[in-house]
Amino acid sequence: MLIDPVIPLLWIFVIALVMTVATVWHYWRSARHLTVSKSLTLMITRLLAVVVIVALLLQPYEEKKVYMQAAKRQIWLAVDESLSMNEPHQTGATRMDAVKQDLAESGLMQADNQLVRYFTFADQSHRSTAAAIAKLQPAKPGTRFHHSLSQMLQEGTYHFAPSALILFTDGHDFEMVAPGETARRAVERGMPIYAVPYGTVDSARDISIKLANFHPHAYIKQKTRMDVIVRSIGFPHEIIQVKLLCEGKVVQSKQITSNANPFQLLSFDVIHEEPGQYEYSFQIDPHNGERELSNNVVSTYLNVISERLRILEIEGRPFWDSTFLRRSFTRNDKFDIDSLVAFTNDRVRPIRSNPDRKSMELAVPATVDDFKPYNIVIFGRNVEKVIGKAGIEAAEQWARLHGGIVIFARGSAWEEKWPQFDDFTPVAWDTSSPRGVRMELTRSGAGLPPCRIMKDVIDDDQYPEITAFESKGKALAMSDVLTTDDAKAPVMVYRRYGNGQTLSLGAANLWRWVFHPQTEYQNNSYDRFWDQMALWLLANGGMAPQSGYSFHVDRSNLPLGESMHAVFSAHGIELPASAPVVSVLRDGEPLTQITMTPRKDREDTDFELNFEPQDVGRYRLETSSPQGKKMVTQFVVNREDWETLETAMDVEYLEQLTTATGGRVISIDGVKELINSMQREAEEIPPSIEKVPLWDQMRYLYLIATFLGIDWLLRRRWGLT
Repeated sequence: MLIDPVIPLLWIFVIALVMTVATVWHYWRSARHLTVSKSLTLMITRLLAVVVIVALLLQPYEEKKVYMQAAKRQIWLAVDESLSMNEPHQTGATRMDAVKQDLAESGLMQADNQLVRYFTFADQSHRSTAAAIAKLQPAKPGTRFHHSLSQMLQEGTYHFAPSALILFTDGHDFEMVAPGETARRAVERGMPIYAVPYGTVDSARDISIKLANFHPHAYIKQKTRMDVIVRSIGFPHEIIQVKLLCEGKVVQSKQITSNANPFQLLSFDVIHEEPGQYEYSFQIDPHNGERELSNNVVSTYLNVISERLRILEIEGRPFWDSTFLRRSFTRNDKFDIDSLVAFTNDRVRPIRSNPDRKSMELAVPATVDDFKPYNIVIFGRNVEKVIGKAGIEAAEQWARLHGGIVIFARGSAWEEKWPQFDDFTPVAWDTSSPRGVRMELTRSGAGLPPCRIMKDVIDDDQYPEITAFESKGKALAMSDVLTTDDAKAPVMVYRRYGNGQTLSLGAANLWRWVFHPQTEYQNNSYDRFWDQMALWLLANGGMAPQSGYSFHVDRSNLPLGESMHAVFSAHGIELPASAPVVSVLRDGEPLTQITMTPRKDREDTDFELNFEPQDVGRYRLETSSPQGKKMVTQFVVNREDWETLETAMDVEYLEQLTTATGGRVISIDGVKELINSMQREAEEIPPSIEKVPLWDQMRYLYLIATFLGIDWLLRRRWGLT
């Protein structure tokens, strides 16, 4: 028995002494006329009560050991099954064989081990077993860590609670998602991630070339810059010659020397005097020891047009953003931009970029027909000051019914609350509290030509922050968020609107990109972004003649594994009664025939087809108009086989991912130690000590009451007060 005094022991001793002395003295004086036996009886009963009271002050208790049942914890093991796991490990075996050997020697391949759950992952994750992993052969063409690990962490059914996730991988990731974002998902689940890296620091020797920008259309007699990225791995200080071929003939050639930077940008300027579709190829001569030769050539098609693309800018509150945007399109020979800008006293100033049209009157558009001469309309702020509510309604009908393209370049375009236009804008913006942010690309935006330029800007920390507006609620249904801020709020949103398209930017100050110290003023990121954005929107919507039939594809260069979208459109005339039949040819050889179907959002004006090529090559789509005229469009399919070329293990990525979750990069011996320590922690739980009080029981209260009651009764009976 132990004690836990209410007050210090010295005080309790003093209290006990005082109560004892007082009791003895009182009964000695008050019981003089009683016999000795009676006096002793009264004194003893009172002293017993004092003893019990003092015992309560000491608070006696006992200690009891409480044994907890050990909670079993489960370890999750995930094995990378992408193609790069076929590359050599440090031991000389393939990375996958090294994983299997390590798992077998560590005792983690026992089929009846319920404390281990197995996964495989690459572009996505799958539940697996020890037996399946023993026979696993890497075959997946790419690795997406964020998507795969998110799928694992969403596992909702398990018999034992998971305590850690251990990855067996070389660290390749091709998803463009920061490791911190992936780690955040694991932290929310309370799942630390550990990684066992496999591979070597060397990659396959290879030189490849890839298009860096996309020009679906160019203007006659205009200089068009075509950029390519040359990527060299394992070839230090090698002279690389890049040839530009047009229609199979070499027209330009440039030389570069490989260095520590594996990526180098090359630019070629081309000019055409006549309209038409021209095939361009960029070619690198083979080098000794190259792993893959198919990526030494990349091709594309350039559509040269004779008529400038017309843009109308409407600005009710002019600012630097609208001024620089107008100047950007004015400098671009592809475009002819007209501007209506509101000034003080309700004056509207018309501005034409084309000097040949400056004498022509530029009236404020009020009907749908007033918008039809333009390919794109750009709204700034407070456009109601320029075109009024009727003009906004006409622009909405032009986009929805006639395939117009509207860009909301500065957030909310009007201040009034008009519910009938709520569907016109992909997202509503609160422009009252702008904030400085850094933009990030979403998966929808990462593959678009204009966003590839934006990615270069985002990746360069020397570029200034932009100003962004907060969105009022979520983007409308069927919208694609192309960019977000660092808090994952939308910044740029694209949406199909009826027969047309809308693009909304909740951002400002993009024009500051023009003044980046390392950019060329004549080829700055801002101008190239808007050039590519306008061309992409026009190509996506089917830029075509004002009347007649057109047949086109949405891209002239396609990575293998993606689908090509082709559209047959009628402009100003009726669509054919029967759907066109399209002949597909690859490298000049007939491949298949596909019957087009009415386009869901434009059943009265368009037929469409989606076609996924199964091999690389030059593809040609042929069909005929109702008058029998042959219509042709072409595109090129290339393979982007980064998985088997960039084969060096990425330990840095794995360290960032694991440490952010509370884990770390470990060896196979560390895996065994980690698992053993987790099992010991679960099995060797020390018993907890529980205090069992002995004083807080009713019997002690009854005992005190009994002693004091006996004392009181005897005192009354023997004549004491």
